[in-house]
Amino acid sequence: MDDVSVITLSCETDCAEYAARYVDIAKFNACCAECRGYGKAWACPPYDFAPIEIWRGYNRLLLYGKKVVLPEALCREEHERGELARLYNSMLAPIKTALLDELFAMERETPGSMALSAGGCDICESCTRPEGKPCRFPEKKRFSVESIGGDVIRSIEDFFGEKVLWADGGHLPQHFILLGGLLKK
Repeated sequence: MDDVSVITLSCETDCAEYAARYVDIAKFNACCAECRGYGKAWACPPYDFAPIEIWRGYNRLLLYGKKVVLPEALCREEHERGELARLYNSMLAPIKTALLDELFAMERETPGSMALSAGGCDICESCTRPEGKPCRFPEKKRFSVESIGGDVIRSIEDFFGEKVLWADGGHLPQHFILLGGLLKK
């Protein structure tokens, strides 16, 4: 989609303060439990570790994301539910991949850091977790902010002054926001 514009969002904060104000592991684990990936992907809960320990292991958090602004004409069009999902995936998948690539580059440049993806893991077509096998690409697997308890919606609102919008009545929203991060020692 040539008319889509992408704006980078970036803000750094203290990790302990972020965890105290924005991390609610029980709340977001319950949200994750309703998702199709719950217990079926290595980057999704339930985990065999306490996610709060990830937050405690770092000093700084760079919230880093992309605001994807859609053309007005596309937002006015009415779409069937399946078509909405197809449009959403075709527009956001390449942006999500590029975002994670940027976060991986930051991670390589920042010793001891760990990237957090925007949403679920898309590295493999099907995850090995349901088969009880280890992750095929553990060096690429990253948790999302929300999968380890971070409140992405409040983070977007408070740190960037943006409103999270949703598809409504067969119409795409004016924008989407993908939010990942970089945890720093």
